[in-house]
Amino acid sequence: MNDSEYRSWAELPSDLTSSILIRLGVIDILENAQKVCRSWRRVCKDPSMWRKIDMGNLLAKIIYYNDLGIMCRHAVDRSQGGLVEIYIQYICNDKLLNYIANSSSNLRSLRLVKCYTIKNNGFVDAVVKLPLLEYLEVTHLPLTGESLKIAGQSCLNLKTLKLNYSTCKRTLINGFDNNAMEIAESMPELRHLELLANSLTNTGLNAILDSCPHLEHLDLGMCFNIHFDEDLKKRCSKRIRVVKGPAI
Repeated sequence: MNDSEYRSWAELPSDLTSSILIRLGVIDILENAQKVCRSWRRVCKDPSMWRKIDMGNLLAKIIYYNDLGIMCRHAVDRSQGGLVEIYIQYICNDKLLNYIANSSSNLRSLRLVKCYTIKNNGFVDAVVKLPLLEYLEVTHLPLTGESLKIAGQSCLNLKTLKLNYSTCKRTLINGFDNNAMEIAESMPELRHLELLANSLTNTGLNAILDSCPHLEHLDLGMCFNIHFDEDLKKRCSKRIRVVKGPAI
């Protein structure tokens, strides 16, 4: 192949360029890819590039913490309301979460991992603006039962709920079975439920089984107040395809 047969990356069809650049992370797109040439910048500004935003595992990059929040807002803005999935680790606070909610009424999937500064009021203020939410994951954030109840009442399509409280003192914050009762009361369409290090007891679990008839996958890792006697094991095996938990 001679030099005349080589093509510039800038001359690639926009759909092909998009399929390549969409594999990059938020930072790589905003800090590098969009600065390569005009055609790449045009592709990087297309709202279809920002239907899914991944802001996880970014603290290892050499960039200021506050700048990550600014970049997240910028990415949300570029979605122009078309954001469907977002994953945020560490950097989200009440203000950023509500910015996302105000701009993303079409959001289906929200993952908040180790976002320690989010308060219950901030979570509630945001989740009531996300009626299409189907997937909610919250780790290391002590949400109250009332907050979860509001989430269930606001997000009627919620199919997956994942809560990891492994660093939270749940029994001191909410008491036994509080989360379980609120989940049972407000989330009847759940298919996948993951409660890690939760304080629920057999009473709370039975309430969930009574009220969530579509449940297919149940993970109760580190839920040490659950005692799987023969009756409970039999009930779970008949109703749920996959069950994980202590001493099963």
